[in-house]
Amino acid sequence: MKKLSPWKLSLIPIGMFGFGFALIPLYDIFCDVTGLNGKNFTVFESGVGFDESEYSELKTAKLQFLSDPESRDKWQFTPEFKSLNLESGKMVTTYYEITNTQNQAVSIQAVPSVAPGAWAEYLVKIECFCFTNQLIEANSSIRLPLQVTLSAKAPSDVNHLSLSYRIYEIESG
Repeated sequence: MKKLSPWKLSLIPIGMFGFGFALIPLYDIFCDVTGLNGKNFTVFESGVGFDESEYSELKTAKLQFLSDPESRDKWQFTPEFKSLNLESGKMVTTYYEITNTQNQAVSIQAVPSVAPGAWAEYLVKIECFCFTNQLIEANSSIRLPLQVTLSAKAPSDVNHLSLSYRIYEIESG
């Protein structure tokens, strides 16, 4: 069996680090393509193929709010409402509340997921606490704002959506 030189052996951890570093943009591309985690983006070109009559009809859908049940030992995370009715073009503001039950401050990142995934592009998040990391002081609570609307281009069969968030603690340093 051929013996690896120390130089070649040191390339293995460097390659592993590079692969780990590349996973973040690869994951974003995967989410863009598949629609997972509510990351469907559509590019609009003004005036090209735009039929105004297609968007004039008022559309409604029930939006259910869910939160991650797996991190209750670290924090309590709950939506203000279990569900709300959305109307196309009408912005709705609601909140999630998170309580840090630990004796130290934590920085978190919320990752959204919309179901059914094929309809994720019709839920438009105007303001979302998932856009930035959040700092929660020890043994305290904060209200996290969320502004959403239903896209006017949603087909008539889009009548219910579920928006869930999973919370991840961001390591300091």
